Amino acid sequence: MANRIVMAYWDCPSCGTKGNRGDQASCPNCGRARGEVKFYMRDHAEGQTLEEDERGSVEYVDEEKAKYINRSPDWYCSFCQSLNSDNAENCTSCGASRASSEANYFQMHSRLQQREAERQQPVQPETPQKKRSFLPLILIAAVIIGVVMYLNSSRTRGDFQVSGLSWARSIVVEQNQMFQESGWNAPAGAEITAQKQELHHYDSVLDHYENVPVQRSREVIDHYETYYSYEDLGNGYFEEVPHERAVYKTEYYTEVVSQPVYRQEPNYQTKYYYNIWRWTAVREENASGEGHDAAWPEISLGENEREGTRTEIYRVVIRNTKKDTTATYRMKEEDWRQLNTGDSLYITDRRSGADAYISDEKGERLMDLYPNR
Repeated sequence: MANRIVMAYWDCPSCGTKGNRGDQASCPNCGRARGEVKFYMRDHAEGQTLEEDERGSVEYVDEEKAKYINRSPDWYCSFCQSLNSDNAENCTSCGASRASSEANYFQMHSRLQQREAERQQPVQPETPQKKRSFLPLILIAAVIIGVVMYLNSSRTRGDFQVSGLSWARSIVVEQNQMFQESGWNAPAGAEITAQKQELHHYDSVLDHYENVPVQRSREVIDHYETYYSYEDLGNGYFEEVPHERAVYKTEYYTEVVSQPVYRQEPNYQTKYYYNIWRWTAVREENASGEGHDAAWPEISLGENEREGTRTEIYRVVIRNTKKDTTATYRMKEEDWRQLNTGDSLYITDRRSGADAYISDEKGERLMDLYPNR
């Protein structure tokens, strides 16, 4: 069965009359021959498709009349700009021969669209290129450099005085003690007292396979739907073109699959029980005081004891005589011993917050100061 023919409409470009039927060769209002026009369907956007139940507004041409409608586009007369049926060998408006005209309806619209696109193309005026100014970049770089230099700059002040010296020393005492332990490996030096086969872990071992029903799904075609597109024939009519699309549904089914079944088998290994001697910190002997008379605490070692780690801390309290505030720092022993209570000091620090240090009046580093932790 041939595709159905749909009536097209056109608007008169001369008098503006709209909705002229496609089978009218001239405007019924001003008589102008149908020329550079664009055919369209009523209540239907260009390129729109319709579903089966959406075609109530489509204006079909009677099937008997449609048998005699040529499916070829009109040809465009180069002399009077009229559109003529593909069946006509001469222009119905001016009588010019079709042989002297080359374009049909679609070629005419292609040329019109090309000219319209060229007309709407904006013309870019030539503007002289401005010289790029680097002044903003130079100013930003100068600001950054200035900030970095300010933060890294140092300041030296002489209104400081040593107001206190202190020290603290400690010695850890260790004792050789025996520990009773167990493990899957005996460390060097251990005295093994017993060893047993004990459960270490479970191993998954394939036992057998069993068939298990598994529900699965798949998409299958349920039916087909018809929808329609409309093709401009270029002669005052459209042709309705049917298309089919598949409609799917989800189908569920059961599939039997073979799945492995595992059993858990115990894994036994040798576990060792042993005695082992280790040096263990049991106490700490401390000593502290003011001034330079630093000394290590006296310790008395008992049975199976030894001297362990030694630690020592040396602190200085520095008073800001201008603000009447104090701060405590840690120092190396050799620097700490060069200071005495009442000594005047120069302190240099950085604006970035880096650690301060003892310096001469020119800011040259003499001794390091560390935070008191």
